[in-house]
Amino acid sequence: MKHLSTEKWAEELSKKCNVEPKVLQFAIEELSESCYGDARTSKAIIEELTTSCYFNEDDLKKFLKDVSKNCPIDIKKLKKEIMEAKGKKELAFQAIHRSTTKPL
Repeated sequence: MKHLSTEKWAEELSKKCNVEPKVLQFAIEELSESCYGDARTSKAIIEELTTSCYFNEDDLKKFLKDVSKNCPIDIKKLKKEIMEAKGKKELAFQAIHRSTTKPL
């Protein structure tokens, strides 16, 4: 896969999912900062959420807010859980709680 700048990546993904590029860019930054993740993993999560789980801008913002509330989160586990959601929006939201690293 060709490496794209975050801006170009957001523009390309926006054409597929109808989410504004600036929202996608914000999502990468937020997810990377909240979960101490890398941009590549964050991009994969956002791509899955917007293309397979059909997240719109509001869904994406709610997801990021929930992630921020539940930090710290294991971003690699979050990615795995979201991939396993197989397009089910509710399971994608539940992935946040299954990926938290907080003690119970």
